[in-house]
Amino acid sequence: MRQDLRQKIEEKYWEKIDLLFDKMLPADSKDKKTKSRLIRTGPAKNAIPRLVAKLKHVPDDRLEAVMAEIDSMDPIEFARRVYTLGLGQLPKKRGGRPAMFSLDVRRRAVQDIGNELPRCDRLSDAVKVVAARYGMPTEYLRKLWKNRKRLRNREL
Repeated sequence: MRQDLRQKIEEKYWEKIDLLFDKMLPADSKDKKTKSRLIRTGPAKNAIPRLVAKLKHVPDDRLEAVMAEIDSMDPIEFARRVYTLGLGQLPKKRGGRPAMFSLDVRRRAVQDIGNELPRCDRLSDAVKVVAARYGMPTEYLRKLWKNRKRLRNREL
């Protein structure tokens, strides 16, 4: 598609985005700044170059069809589509149960087991001493000791 036709479609697309933000935000001067910032740095910033790149391969005679497609977009449906696509690109939240003790406390407990081992006859005795010191269940501390390599490599 020719550059001037792509420019027309891009302007039409911007009109649709402005209409969407007009429905979402009141017309205060502060909100206009917010709208401008959202458009400059938000999802619309990436959408326009993608649209222009996609239109390069569209023949010139399809201009009317593309313009009609943009005109037929409901702003609310357009927002729903933008948010749906945007949500798919967000990083996923890590699941799982939160730890009973912080990472720092768990690391110190594992180090203390290492320090207690020479003083105790068995590993289980060292685990009991350290568990009493930190108020941890002994089974929990055994699992920490067993997975100490993974705990050491874990980031804060």
